[in-house]
Amino acid sequence: MKQFVLSFNPENTDNGSEKELILTDREFHYLIHVRRYSSGDSIPALSPDGRVFKMSVLDVGKKSCTVGLTQVFKENTEKNSPLPRITLMPALTRGRKMDLVIRQAVEGGAFAIWPVLTENCQVKFRKDPDTSGKNERWQRITVEALQQCGGKYSTALETPGTIADILETWDRRGPLFFLHEQKTGNKEPNSLHQYLAEPFEDLAIMVGPEGGFSPGETGLLRDYGGKPVYLGQRVLRAETAAIYGLAAISTIIRESSEWQTA
Repeated sequence: MKQFVLSFNPENTDNGSEKELILTDREFHYLIHVRRYSSGDSIPALSPDGRVFKMSVLDVGKKSCTVGLTQVFKENTEKNSPLPRITLMPALTRGRKMDLVIRQAVEGGAFAIWPVLTENCQVKFRKDPDTSGKNERWQRITVEALQQCGGKYSTALETPGTIADILETWDRRGPLFFLHEQKTGNKEPNSLHQYLAEPFEDLAIMVGPEGGFSPGETGLLRDYGGKPVYLGQRVLRAETAAIYGLAAISTIIRESSEWQTA
């Protein structure tokens, strides 16, 4: 079911009463002009912290509307499901390709997206005011995708970083897989089924750029304990590989949990 994603966390909504709010700008435009809701209509709403609401349109003006929020669930069940929290770490790609990765990763259920700066990246990212527009666009895309797919938790969007920086911050909170274009020999399984045989609360999958990871980057990932994953002989575009890897891991985990309970 499609839903409305709030840009803020409403306060004092756990007593069962309706809380009135005024929506303007993008939120007003999406609800009234894109979704074409009018007074008396209702739609599910999701806050960034995972609470679920029933949102009713009370009044519509020219540039704003008044809505009423009634909290339905205090905690989000999907966020606390047995499925591990999957962080997708795609190499930074140019323009619309990165937009596509972010949109489809949200639709695919990624818990977080962490863009990676690699040696073979075709685009650079600087932590200065010039990049604020790019960050805002990515955040807007995550909201649009969440509204479209009806997911029940907000996907976190991390600031791009180098492999070394990301590995330090990740700090082995769970296994980290990296897609590799070649099989790595008999000492490592290379099989997602074998890697995912035991349960995890968190895991990450890192995807390189079109030119692949450099030998130094591959060595860094191996030294850290990263697990190489080989997905076959076909050469995939970076944006395709990112979603391919996310889908493969999600499918194996979901199906394995069903096999265990069958």
